[in-house]
Amino acid sequence: MMLDAQTLDRAAGYAASAAMVSLLLAGITIALFFGGAGGGFGPANDLFTAMTLLLLALPVIAIRAIVGDTAGPLFGVISLLALAGLAVGAVGQVLLVVGVIDLESSFVTGGLGILPVLVWAVALAIVSLRTEALPDLLGWATVAALLMAAVTTVVASALSGPVVLVVSGTLFLALEAWLGAMAWTLMGRG
Repeated sequence: MMLDAQTLDRAAGYAASAAMVSLLLAGITIALFFGGAGGGFGPANDLFTAMTLLLLALPVIAIRAIVGDTAGPLFGVISLLALAGLAVGAVGQVLLVVGVIDLESSFVTGGLGILPVLVWAVALAIVSLRTEALPDLLGWATVAALLMAAVTTVVASALSGPVVLVVSGTLFLALEAWLGAMAWTLMGRG
């Protein structure tokens, strides 16, 4: 059964909104875990992270449908790779929680999963800012999230302590804004 475009966009908008909530819960649980509140918050973070990744699948599908051939066939291929990456990342997090893989292996599944999603996000920014298919707001929110991800990676590899917390918090806000722009874009169409 095929969904009509409005229904798909609306459902994807709700999924992006739910991803905002699951990302918030992932952030809270990882903060509690590293704050010493208990070991159970680590697996809870992993499950909320998996949920966030899975919730992103519907927006990827809907945005691919919106863009259509405007960006050429490469955007469709990148979108399919992003969907595969979301699945790999989510499955890796769940496998970690149930004890099938260890933490180091989950870094591999997470890294392999997030790479095509990052490529998709770059493509999303380009399509949003260079075509009329998507609003500029989504493009700029995507650019902000990507820039903060890069800054956080560099800062976290070089420093520790409060600076990393501030930069990580800023990344969290940028990701929430990105998901919010995605939800706004999709719900506005649905």
